[in-house]
This record gives sequence, structure tokens and C-alpha cells, in this order.
Amino acid sequence: MQVMEVLELVLRWTHIFGAIILVGGVILMRCAYLPAIAAEAAPEFANLFRRRWSKLVMISSGLLLVSGLINFILVVKNFNVPSSYHAAFGIKFILVFLVFFLSAALSGRSGLAEKLRQKERFWLTVNLILAVLVVCLAGLMKNAKHASKSSNLIPPQAVSELR
Repeated sequence: MQVMEVLELVLRWTHIFGAIILVGGVILMRCAYLPAIAAEAAPEFANLFRRRWSKLVMISSGLLLVSGLINFILVVKNFNVPSSYHAAFGIKFILVFLVFFLSAALSGRSGLAEKLRQKERFWLTVNLILAVLVVCLAGLMKNAKHASKSSNLIPPQAVSELR
């Protein structure tokens, strides 16, 4: 395996694990945490949970941002991709920042976080829908038809045969 192939694989894993943490966490928050907090009404538990969750939000958001941008650059550099790929990336990029923002805000301690948590069920539902849309767009991008740019080049031995 070449160095570039290893790098691409590590970046892919990093991106997938970041997505698992962030999207899985959004699902956990909406489907398990929120109903449990409503039933228990334990503010100290909620604060402890959010404090720990906020660290994972920041780490996974960073991993996703860095690995996603590098993966995008490598794909565009190495493959001919359709314009729909670029459009899907643009939409995904905007939506993912909304997911990052809502995840960070809902797990934070700021005045905005407190204000958003007044309608926590609504904002967690919005975040869950956005996260699912991001994953769906990622699937479309992964399955977009693209050809290697190097396959369009004349092989070196063919060039030498032409001389």
C-alpha cells in the first residue's frame, strides 16, 4: 500500500469516526437524554452530561472539518467529478456547520445555550434532521460517478513509443 493510500484510508476512518460520534450523539441526545431528563428533572445530571458531551462535540467537529476538507481536496484533485458533486458538497458544508453550531450551543454554558435549551426538544429535533441530511448527502457524494484524472493521461511507455 502506498503512502497516499494509507493517508486516504486514515482520513476516511477519521471522518467516519467523527461522524459516528457527532451524529450518534445527536440521536442519543434527542431520543434518550431528553426523555430521561424530562422524567428525572435532575439539573445536576444534565449539567454533568452536557459538560462531557461538549468535549466530544468539539473533538468530533474538528476531526470532521479537517478530514472532510482534506478528503474533498483529494477527490477534486485526483478525479473528474460532476458538478452535482460540488453542489452536494456545498450544501453538506453549510448543513454540517449548522449541526456543529447546534451541537455546541446545546451542550454549552452561554446565554444562547440557555435560551436554546428552553426549546431543547425542538432544537434537538432540528439538529437530528440536519445530521441525517448530512449523512444522506455524504452517501450521494460517495456514490457520484467519477473517473480518475490520471486515466486520461497518456501512459509514460506510450509517450516513449511515440518518439
